[in-house]
Amino acid sequence: MRKHDVPAALALIGLIAGLAIGPVLVNPLFAVIGLVLISPRVGRCALFAAIGILLSLHHAKLPAFAEDRFTIIEAPIEHDWRQRGDSFALLSSRFCADGVEVNAPIAIYARFEPQTIAMEKFVRAEAFVRLNEHGEYVASVKAQPLLAYEETLPRWQPAAWNRILANRLRPHIREHPLAVALAEALVLGRGELLDDALRDSYRRGGTYHLLVFSGLQIAFAAAVLALLLRWLHKPRAADWLLLVFSILAPLFIGPTSSVSRASIGIGLYALSRICKRPTSIENLWCVAAIARLLIAPHDLTDAAFHLTYAGAGALLFIGNHFSKRRWLASIVAAETVLTPLTLFHFHQFALGGALLTLIMSPLIFAMLIVSALACAFPCDALFAIIGALHSACAFLNRFGASGFFTRPPLAALVLGASFALIAVAFFRERRRAFAIVLAMLIPSVAAIVAFKREHRVDHPRVTFLDVGQGDSIVIRSGTHNILVDGGPSRHVLSLLADRGIRTLDAAILTHADLDHCEGLVEVIQHLDVRSVWVSPRSFHGDCAVHLLEVTRVPIHLTRDGDMLSLDGVRVTAFVTDHQFRRHRLNNASTVLRVDIGKRRVLLTADIEHETEIILEDRDLHADVLKVAHHGSKTSTSPNFLELVAPRIAVISCGRRNLFGHPHPSTLRTLAEANVRTWRTDRDGSIDVDVRGARLYVSARTD
Repeated sequence: MRKHDVPAALALIGLIAGLAIGPVLVNPLFAVIGLVLISPRVGRCALFAAIGILLSLHHAKLPAFAEDRFTIIEAPIEHDWRQRGDSFALLSSRFCADGVEVNAPIAIYARFEPQTIAMEKFVRAEAFVRLNEHGEYVASVKAQPLLAYEETLPRWQPAAWNRILANRLRPHIREHPLAVALAEALVLGRGELLDDALRDSYRRGGTYHLLVFSGLQIAFAAAVLALLLRWLHKPRAADWLLLVFSILAPLFIGPTSSVSRASIGIGLYALSRICKRPTSIENLWCVAAIARLLIAPHDLTDAAFHLTYAGAGALLFIGNHFSKRRWLASIVAAETVLTPLTLFHFHQFALGGALLTLIMSPLIFAMLIVSALACAFPCDALFAIIGALHSACAFLNRFGASGFFTRPPLAALVLGASFALIAVAFFRERRRAFAIVLAMLIPSVAAIVAFKREHRVDHPRVTFLDVGQGDSIVIRSGTHNILVDGGPSRHVLSLLADRGIRTLDAAILTHADLDHCEGLVEVIQHLDVRSVWVSPRSFHGDCAVHLLEVTRVPIHLTRDGDMLSLDGVRVTAFVTDHQFRRHRLNNASTVLRVDIGKRRVLLTADIEHETEIILEDRDLHADVLKVAHHGSKTSTSPNFLELVAPRIAVISCGRRNLFGHPHPSTLRTLAEANVRTWRTDRDGSIDVDVRGARLYVSARTD
């Protein structure tokens, strides 16, 4: 076998393989011993695979905490509070709970506006700590007296310099909110002030990586320092300065994936020059990835890690090996490599993002310089320049072609990435470039195939989407789709994209609670929705206002008895005119009866006992019942269940939700009525296919 020119690539392959397979091995320690024994013959690949297995086992053991009592937590302050709806969130990469050190991220939520962080080092809180439905730690702080800041950052620490500059900008946030947010993001790596609309505009253009502090800023700064000292004929001083800079940068910004990748690469490059052991940039890319995974093994499944290393790798291993039209080769390489990754993580593509990155980089670099000056000497003139540069970037972003699409299957992505890494290890130059491009086309083609397969259903289907603690149901027939509610977040967009749904004949909102309405706003913004149905009796609040702002299609006010017929499916609405004293929004929810041939599905939204009694004179008999209010004890009375007489019940609720849904009494009522019950928190998304007179129920993990 010909000797390859990236010797660290085999070690990287082994480490990734070990981290991936470690948690699923039956006897991992035996595997580690075997790999260590054969490593002298097989080489560094087996040795690093053994290291990866050990690391994966160590980091897989996360402690659990009692969710019904306060836990005292302490976490380093690495960011500022970020407002999310009515709450404020503070993110930290690690924490200590009741004296137990936990090397895992945590999100601390406060229902009140916390005190401003000045120069404090730690946050201390008495809170309920739990793992959310994504397996991430979250802590809920109930009141201000339960939250406090401790110690002060020493002025000699780089993190303190960052905080000092941020505090210089904060007094100007009222007059220049956009400019201050951009300056903090570009120079200080603080993106907490960036609003969702601004983030989305850059994401649609595929240029969001330019907006936040990343390896691009580090590379710019390092290049300027190196060129300056070499212009002064001080190459050795330049190497030492680069090494010091690579150490200080992550301490100043924080050790995020992109910052650590650039810092490790620059540091190793400087160290190799100082030690007179030159190496290639491609080899440094592999060593930087190895170092990052050794420090933070959980990054193996992190979107930021994937995108930052894949983007840099595309330029190094593909774009650099075409002397003619290198810029065009780099654009094609970046699009080919990053598209399947952005589809997999975000169900979103941004074709042309690489070209826009090339065009916008000078503008962002200029904004970076002006922002750095604004951090040191804040004034209206500098903030105005930042705003003007941002306006130019926002204009260019409109030309990016973006949208939501079906993501590639995990197996296809793993296969393509594995072949690409093998090509890095064993091929050279152009042959390697072509092999990587072909490998990364595998997941992209698989995504197109999945879209074609899912775009049409052969039989009418009602799908209860797993959107966490909320409701979202899709009624499908052929290529026609009706969405009932949108869940609590934009997560529903991803689930629709995975099912090949890009067009909705109608979107029906049963009531305007956030766990039914919030995701619908995103759906209307990004998909082709032909009509929107809302009930005037249960349509008020912030989410209702946002829905009206984004809707550009006819709005139908749902009345009692309204019907919607579509390709063999008939939807009938039941809306009561009763004035409720308690739980008004829930009780005023629109109830929908879906008739598909001889079968019926009853969607009860969040109605409670009061509405169930009022609806007793309606024809509500159904084969499938969507249990009201996520299985709460205030719904699904035995009398109502006897009236509907379902064979199948579906409960839509979130894993480890804070409300204790579904309630044991509701589950007991269903069991006593011999109703087969399915739950989204336990079973995932649930498909009910109607094939003639028969019902077929299946579960799908998204």
